[in-house]
Amino acid sequence: MDIDRRKKIIADKLEDMGETLTSWTNRNGLHQKIITDLIDGKLIGTRGVSRENRMKMEITFGKIFDD
Repeated sequence: MDIDRRKKIIADKLEDMGETLTSWTNRNGLHQKIITDLIDGKLIGTRGVSRENRMKMEITFGKIFDD
């Protein structure tokens, strides 16, 4: 999935939930910089904290990292 489509899906779901990315990140105890890097494709999220963040994102937003 390309970055622009991923951002649109996330923005739409956050709007439906009445949250911003920052508020959602804080409420779920995630790392803002890691979330931003995952969304922008700068981080794959296959190990450690980044993997945990990616998994929590996929629970909320669906399979946004599939190609």
